[in-house]
Amino acid sequence: MYIYKHNNIAFSIATSNIRDNTLRLKVDNAIIDVFKGFLVSDSDNVQFEFFFTDNIKKFITDTDFVRVKKIKVGSTQTHFRDNELNFLIYNENPFKVIVNVTNNETIKSSLRIFDKAFRNNIERQVVTFYYRVFLLFSQLWNIQNGLSYLHSSAVAVNKESIIFTADSGVGKSSLLFNLSQARNFAFVADDLAMVSSNSKVFYQGRSLSIKPYHLKQYPFLMKKLKSLMSFVQKVQWQLLRDNRLTYRMHPSDLFQKISESSDIKRVVHLCNHTSLDFRISDLSATDLIKYTTPILTNELFLANHKLDYLASLPNSPFINSSTLYKIVSDIYSKAFQNVEIKLVLVPYMSDPNDLYTFLKSKGCLS
Repeated sequence: MYIYKHNNIAFSIATSNIRDNTLRLKVDNAIIDVFKGFLVSDSDNVQFEFFFTDNIKKFITDTDFVRVKKIKVGSTQTHFRDNELNFLIYNENPFKVIVNVTNNETIKSSLRIFDKAFRNNIERQVVTFYYRVFLLFSQLWNIQNGLSYLHSSAVAVNKESIIFTADSGVGKSSLLFNLSQARNFAFVADDLAMVSSNSKVFYQGRSLSIKPYHLKQYPFLMKKLKSLMSFVQKVQWQLLRDNRLTYRMHPSDLFQKISESSDIKRVVHLCNHTSLDFRISDLSATDLIKYTTPILTNELFLANHKLDYLASLPNSPFINSSTLYKIVSDIYSKAFQNVEIKLVLVPYMSDPNDLYTFLKSKGCLS
């Protein structure tokens, strides 16, 4: 069983219900890889649990269900099944999830070199679990406890955090590469941070995604990859020459320090524009919420879609996504009410190093 930290509690992932020993080993390895950025916990305070199995039918005890397509709600269980996932929830405890995994490996799919993220089929199933199931159920737990994910990167300096919010591709992760070279900055999150209604931000263990074009902008990453990347993945990067290739780097491989929690000092919201200059202005909490809530909705779109299927049936234990994001907006409102917020307009396709220089010159990084 794997137990990881989530805020001040823990969640667990177990594979003991997988009968096929070879498959179990592959799933174990995939979990270790996908969750390698998370902090291991020895806490007994496990709040949500995931159990992998290759025989989900043995866990289904209800016989009567209401249903839409292959999604079914019974008196004690909810069974979700589509072309991506097959999982079972106990209605009285929706944070106990049984997830089915299948040994669908072929000779070609087992060769990671053909996959841009360097994953085989079993690993892709665990990645799908992370994006569609783990993020959904952890966010449902979050909103019950005054927390929410925020599509952002974040660092801590002098025990306070600076959060960078933006849509994908504007420069959140690139800022982290620059900031990792300064010893006074600690890693908090990349892509998804957890913020609380009392204006704190918490470590989120998602690995940083390194792509080939990052190496041109940040040469120091090449040295890191040479020591971390397997021989076969090095060959893949040399042969394919595809900017979609991805290496997942543990935050501690880039930053000397991590911060598990800190008060939010500042939020910098980044947005591309067509002018050639950088621009900065104050931003209200109301406008920040208006911009960031739909960005999170888009980031978790497929997980939201599954939630709405679950919520659409009578006696479902789940809220719908509209209700979820109303709660998210309320949490954001409390989190950002006394926080400095800046809007920074970034020239489209500009050098991310120029963004770092601009923010530093405006005092946004201190």
